[in-house]
Amino acid sequence: MAKVSKASKIKRESAVMDRLMGDASLKLKEFKPGDLVEGTVVSVTKGEVLIDVGAKSEGIISGTELSDGDDEKKAILPGQRLFAKVLQAENDQGYIVLSIKKAEKERKWKDAEDAYKDGTVIEAKILEYNKGGLLCDCGGLRGFIPLSHLDRVHFANDVAKFAAGSEAELKESLKVLSGKVLKVKVIELDQEKNRFVLSEKDALVGYSADVREEKLADIKIGDTLEGIVTGIMPFGVFVDLDGVEGLVHISEIAWEKVNHPSNYFSVGQTVKVMVLGIDDATKKLALSVKRLVPNPWETVEQKYPVGAKVSGKVSKIVPFGAFVTLEKGLDGLIHISETEGPLEEGQEISAVVTQVDAANQKLALSVKQLEK
Repeated sequence: MAKVSKASKIKRESAVMDRLMGDASLKLKEFKPGDLVEGTVVSVTKGEVLIDVGAKSEGIISGTELSDGDDEKKAILPGQRLFAKVLQAENDQGYIVLSIKKAEKERKWKDAEDAYKDGTVIEAKILEYNKGGLLCDCGGLRGFIPLSHLDRVHFANDVAKFAAGSEAELKESLKVLSGKVLKVKVIELDQEKNRFVLSEKDALVGYSADVREEKLADIKIGDTLEGIVTGIMPFGVFVDLDGVEGLVHISEIAWEKVNHPSNYFSVGQTVKVMVLGIDDATKKLALSVKRLVPNPWETVEQKYPVGAKVSGKVSKIVPFGAFVTLEKGLDGLIHISETEGPLEEGQEISAVVTQVDAANQKLALSVKQLEK
């Protein structure tokens, strides 16, 4: 009876052992070439580093990965966590062959992703200006900081000498920021598109979401505010209003036709604006500059009644006649049948008002009737 009991006990222990072995095997990881792994350094010798990556065999880093001139590799110590890429699932010795170098870029993107998810403040070194923003080095990746996401202090101090116009002039003016290290937060990340966008404003307490909410609560539609131009795009102008961002659309810059906002503003310029609206989703303001000056069409019937003699400059030649600017934002049309010979852009002429319609913003002029 005792023998049966002993045999039964051995059988039970064997079953338990098999089950434990089975459970353990389920936890062991299996890797294939190209996989990214993170593990703990087990040992370091002159020619190789062994890493526990949670698989049935350890990973190994050797050869050119541990070149004598690489100080970062020299600093590897037992117990350290490393990020590596699998080159070979198993070599002749049964090790998983790993590479640190090939995983560096992926590791940098992972660090950037962690900073994005956690909202961590990180550092970025400014390299140069490029198309509406600053290129920078951030954690070994090439990042981009839009001008509208820079702290306004730069415009008040370093870049107060911004030129009004071309990209080349702006690039030259922004050289003062080259080499500076700024505190930033990640606001957009897409490894596939190699897109890494950063914001200095979001990293500053004065521009935090809570502070912006407080400032927005005090702003009302119709308010007149003063801000600093932080970015100029073909569609409008970005303005920083002490931590709250707004956009003056190209249609709200002036009463006359605006070909490009850079003809009216320069980055770093102080500007007064009127609040037209607040976007609840983006927490940005819709702004206007032209609403702060009178609309010339509101008084056109009093200033330019039918029969009045006027002077102006030809602003545009069209197949059916020519437009003449009488004052900023106010153009009249001389139909081709009402001219005395060809006209040229820039030409100063006199004419008489033949029709005025403020509601539809139409003003008809005639040179022929003036001479009569």
